[in-house]
Amino acid sequence: MSNTQIGPLIYTFFEDQLKCQKGLRPASIRSYRDALQLFLLFVAEDTQRKLTRLSLTDLTGERVRRFLRFLEQKRHNQIRTRNHRLAAIRTFFEYLATREPMMLAEAQQVAAIPVKRSSPPQTLYLE
Repeated sequence: MSNTQIGPLIYTFFEDQLKCQKGLRPASIRSYRDALQLFLLFVAEDTQRKLTRLSLTDLTGERVRRFLRFLEQKRHNQIRTRNHRLAAIRTFFEYLATREPMMLAEAQQVAAIPVKRSSPPQTLYLE
């Protein structure tokens, strides 16, 4: 797999894919940014590397699964938040697969990660 630095790919993901191609609003782009920032910080800690030294080989489906467990167990995120982060990461991996074909297998692994179901909030009625 390629040892490509991910910085330029992240930049084009936000500037080209999210802004120009998808036409997302600034609030949505910030949400993607926050999800990817958390994921990349997790990967940097997991690999014991500086954030600026991460490469495509560090981005794996297994790391995404560990990140999702980290969100639930260590950060105590709700299932909805976990699923939102997963959606942003899936979009990023889909983009990576179109730009770097060697990432296709990892993108397929990430796409296969199921969203978790949560029980709907209890509806309270006034009597």
